[in-house]
Amino acid sequence: MRYRHGRDNRVRTYTLDPYGLVNKAGVWYLVADHDGEPRLFRADRARSATVLDEPVRRREGRELADVWDTLRRGIEDLPARAAVTARVRDETLPLFLRFHAADVVTAEPAAEPGWTRVELRFRSLLAAQPLLAFGPDVEVLTPDDLRDSLRRTAEATAALYRQGAPVPLPSTGQRPR
Repeated sequence: MRYRHGRDNRVRTYTLDPYGLVNKAGVWYLVADHDGEPRLFRADRARSATVLDEPVRRREGRELADVWDTLRRGIEDLPARAAVTARVRDETLPLFLRFHAADVVTAEPAAEPGWTRVELRFRSLLAAQPLLAFGPDVEVLTPDDLRDSLRRTAEATAALYRQGAPVPLPSTGQRPR
């Protein structure tokens, strides 16, 4: 299988011994052994796959449910260093949950009508920066340092667009098109 990794976008090729597919919070994963070790591969990152003539070599006595449970616990039990509370507009919630399925801990109606309160866990506050891509449909409530960082980024972005004329790109001196 040719597979694009999320951390660096590099495409690598793997020979896998698959157990099956699982769906976690709307994201499909291929559960497979690679060199005899259990691994998870997000299905949407698979670029191509070829079925080989060789038989699958699964570890004896291991079934999809067992391997998935081990891999799932390994992911869910990793310590998250950044807890984030946000509110999300209800009409944006389905898209938000698709993008942040792996980060969401809980989602429940907020005190304000039309909003859902969401608890998330990120590896770092830097990893929470993509929340800003949802614009005014997502408001980070805590922690304060993430709110401040997102506010500064939003202000800098607004200032850039208030200037009216395209700004030369620093690395090439060319104007964006």
